[in-house]
Amino acid sequence: MSGHDHHPSSQQKNIVARPYPFSLLSDDPAASTDRVYHINYYCLFTRSLALPVTKDPATLQYLTTIYHGSSQEPIRVVLDLGCPSLWLYCSSGRLSSSRRLIPSCSIQCPAAKPSNVSCAFYAAIPTRRKFTTCGLSTVNSITRSATRGELVEDILAVQSVDGSKSGPGTTVDHFLFSCAPEFLLNRLAKGAQGMLGLGKSRIALPAQLASKFGLQRKFAACLSSSEGLVLFGHEPGYDSIFGAETSRSLMYTPLVTGPDDSGSSQDYSINVRSIKINGKRLSLGQKGIGGGTKISTTVPYTTLESSIYRTFIEAYKEAATNNYFMNMTVVAPVAPFGLCFSSKEIPSSTWLGPMVPSIDLVLQSEMVRWRVHGRNAMVPVTDEVMCLGFLDGGSNSRTSIVIGGFQLEDNLLEFNLGASMLGFSSSLTRQTSCSDYRAKMNSL
Repeated sequence: MSGHDHHPSSQQKNIVARPYPFSLLSDDPAASTDRVYHINYYCLFTRSLALPVTKDPATLQYLTTIYHGSSQEPIRVVLDLGCPSLWLYCSSGRLSSSRRLIPSCSIQCPAAKPSNVSCAFYAAIPTRRKFTTCGLSTVNSITRSATRGELVEDILAVQSVDGSKSGPGTTVDHFLFSCAPEFLLNRLAKGAQGMLGLGKSRIALPAQLASKFGLQRKFAACLSSSEGLVLFGHEPGYDSIFGAETSRSLMYTPLVTGPDDSGSSQDYSINVRSIKINGKRLSLGQKGIGGGTKISTTVPYTTLESSIYRTFIEAYKEAATNNYFMNMTVVAPVAPFGLCFSSKEIPSSTWLGPMVPSIDLVLQSEMVRWRVHGRNAMVPVTDEVMCLGFLDGGSNSRTSIVIGGFQLEDNLLEFNLGASMLGFSSSLTRQTSCSDYRAKMNSL
């Protein structure tokens, strides 16, 4: 253990843990308790912190439950990789007695990069109210609606993980987030009361957990069509949760700044240099793939800029139908998909899914590629029809490619903010899925 671990800062001394008679990973909001006790500070360094994740079948959004406030009220929120903070509709449910509005003239306010005027402005005008709340630009990334939210602080409970099993629920005091008006909940999954941001800001969940608990500035996401998890700051690796074979087989690529972004964007982007289908590179002309490729949990399926999409669809159809080893039958497309096939007589692997043409997103070199197998490429829409899970993103899309949630499932992703690198597995090994890891933790 390093030297700084033996001298916790005054900011970290207020960390306490709440012992729950259930695992927070069980998604059982009814089984909470108000008992609180102090735990040994050093024990926190042997644990990860985790969020349980489920997929809403109606909206295809990924949801988690947080426990916040003096009453530890369970609140469902939509997971958003590119959101800079947690925001909630704070008027729903019970009012938390521990919630506190943050004034604009405070240490916390500039840390949140808010959309408020400076303290000097109010000091120069005596007739102005000296106390104003710290305003944050708060966005629903699904509807792209934005409004002013108010920065507040409260208690947040996060599940700890000891080895490969669930630990106690651990609280974070003075957690910063935004209170937003009710209309911002439009088109969120039923029961969701806000969005939980995993972006790169100083008040996003990864940064606040790293600061409070002395964790590495990284997190891992393992999403599933049923149950998955997000794991924060595990040291020295993810071996105890995901197994050594998976965690040590990750490939890495740099996280980059998007094409229209000055560095303030919260999105996680990578550089895709080319696309191959069954090993054959797409001919995309001089334009190629411009700008970064965004990774998103709020976009259900991967989208491609229109000119790339047209070339991609034609090349995939050619590979699927005019192949000695593969002769798939094209059927009428089912919205929102543009290319569908009969699923009859298509062999399937329990690990890789339907045996269909492979898709490679080639990254910084030919040796580093994100391979999309059948289970992340084909969406079953009926018992007899499956469709290619890639959509036309339009001709005016801000990024050429957005990798959507379906392509992220059963793929271990490590977002290392300190090193600005993304680790990815393309597919999990030994016929496992992200839901297997979640089930394993719940059973221990």
